[in-house]
Amino acid sequence: MVIQQSTVIDDLITTYRELNGRVRHLPEERLRLKGGDGASVRDVVVRLRDNELKFSQALKERLTGVPMPEIFGEDEAPVLGTEGEDDSTPVILSQFGTARESTLAMLRGMGSGEMNQALEGARPISERLAQLVQHDRRLVERINGLLGAP
Repeated sequence: MVIQQSTVIDDLITTYRELNGRVRHLPEERLRLKGGDGASVRDVVVRLRDNELKFSQALKERLTGVPMPEIFGEDEAPVLGTEGEDDSTPVILSQFGTARESTLAMLRGMGSGEMNQALEGARPISERLAQLVQHDRRLVERINGLLGAP
């Protein structure tokens, strides 16, 4: 799958802007309210952050060819090492933004040929990016559903 680098970068930036505009200013109590499926807006933002941190890390490993050492071991360990159960949603959103900016910086340094090239039988970065964009859209839609009409 060949994707336009500028389009995917715009999509990744749009996600963060949408989240900032829709979520950051709301009271924390509202963001922690559980919806019908048992999830809150905060829960979805945590998922976005964790996925972005993992994606950014995997992209770095793929581009450098040097995997990061296993620091924490178990999946239940914090992704950054600094997250806490009581982190506010704006803090979690900022962590997401930092990871997203790292991803964007790496993408901006890549050529389209590099983005669409499969390395050692793995799926191309462009395919992974398309999945990330689709995942972002689903989670932003979920947040919008939890918050209701703007």
